[in-house]
Amino acid sequence: MADVKYTNRMFLENVKAGNVTDVEKAYAAGELVKMDARNEARKGKETKAQKENAPIKDAILAYVKENPGVTAEAIAKALTTDEKPLTTAKVSALATQLKDAGVIKAEDVKKADGKGKVKAYTLA
Repeated sequence: MADVKYTNRMFLENVKAGNVTDVEKAYAAGELVKMDARNEARKGKETKAQKENAPIKDAILAYVKENPGVTAEAIAKALTTDEKPLTTAKVSALATQLKDAGVIKAEDVKKADGKGKVKAYTLA
């Protein structure tokens, strides 16, 4: 009889039935090594969204450098173009990423109308 390929389905069926033998343990160890290799290879690659956001982050950083204490709403208005509109939410999310990276810092300030607070961004 030819060697039967041990499949993921066979592994899961055996685990479900409670039949965990050395074969299942070896298969699981091998699969974990493969998974770790895939995850490690994926770590260094930027996603499509990260590639698209990089120039926007650079523009946000440059604007904050020129205008310290600026809010996400003001940044969005200043950087919006006809072909590339920016929302306050997107600017806020990208500014938070820059803040987490230690490039800029944020502090709560009162809104111009005095109702509520917003983040004002400055260089770190």
